[in-house]
Amino acid sequence: MRSFAIESWAHRLIDVFNRVYRKRPYDFSDHPADVFRRHVWINPFHEEDMSQLVDLLGADRVMFGSDYPHPEGLAEPKDFVKELANLPAYITARVMGGNLEQLIGI
Repeated sequence: MRSFAIESWAHRLIDVFNRVYRKRPYDFSDHPADVFRRHVWINPFHEEDMSQLVDLLGADRVMFGSDYPHPEGLAEPKDFVKELANLPAYITARVMGGNLEQLIGI
């Protein structure tokens, strides 16, 4: 079962890309979902199903971030690691900082 958070935006967006591409593939030089995955990084809400988000977008496109005290942030940002508990350690490391380092060229 997909979480509500994924259904509310990322999964639906990829579904739309897939539907449009199936109907008119000749209008695109690349599949829109692939273009999205190449050019967009996601800072998810902590309530989202991280496994599904990583499966959908790729481990290299999901990044930790905190905007506390706004609702999408955590009072203890390091607690975000708990949301990644079911993912392999190398993916957790990517999400918690490796992807940002790669994005900004550190």
